Amino acid sequence: MKEKLSVRKVYRNAYRYVLSHWFAFLFLTVFYFLGSLAPMLIGAASFKVVSLVYTYLFFYFAAGCYYKQQIVWDKGIFMAAGVRFLAAVGLFLTSIVMATLVINTGIYFFRISFPTAGGEVLDAVLGSALWLIGKYAFIFVLFTIFFIVPSFAFVSEITGKNRSLLTTYAKTKGNLIKIGAVAFGAFVLLMAAMIMLVHAHFLVATLVRAAVLVYISIIYFKMYDFFYGLPQNKRLRKKDDKAAAAENLTSTETEGEKNAD
Repeated sequence: MKEKLSVRKVYRNAYRYVLSHWFAFLFLTVFYFLGSLAPMLIGAASFKVVSLVYTYLFFYFAAGCYYKQQIVWDKGIFMAAGVRFLAAVGLFLTSIVMATLVINTGIYFFRISFPTAGGEVLDAVLGSALWLIGKYAFIFVLFTIFFIVPSFAFVSEITGKNRSLLTTYAKTKGNLIKIGAVAFGAFVLLMAAMIMLVHAHFLVATLVRAAVLVYISIIYFKMYDFFYGLPQNKRLRKKDDKAAAAENLTSTETEGEKNAD
């Protein structure tokens, strides 16, 4: 039976990683903190264009530090990983566009089918808090399925494992709810930190946010480790068990031969 992702273990392992790799954690926190100050230097309008590039740079360097304990300066890996990252972003944006088109089409046909009372009911529903909550919950589901999962292929370009976007869905099969729970916990953690620091100095709040986002990135890598590392570890353990069994058999046969002599 295939082992399921454990939300508790993901957070626990991420916390243990921070404790044992505090220098890398501090380095990435400072790196993201300095990048967060860019709007004051280049302007908010320009930063909107640069933010996606900087986010990619952060996750690229973070993955290099996490998996190879160094900054990966490889043009080939950088470009290939960038293609995977953009593919995941494009897939997510496409899912939003398609979902919006389907929903708006349904709303349009509902309006023309029930032009009087139906329109009033529909306006009441669309203006309700329940609709707003449902909308953002649906976007979060799309984000989990069409960005978080396929973005594992981006990490695979750095680790050198299976790089296919389709493989990410095969490896995470049956764990989408668990992945969503991990992502939702990370979102709650970030929001809680921001609420607690709402009256703090801008630099302090920015630094804490950077630290939280670095921790969230480690949580993301721990999820990747589960789906891409666990099967490999199982195969390695099986090989070790077979090798140990063969050695024991050989030693037993040798001792038997000695006793016979």
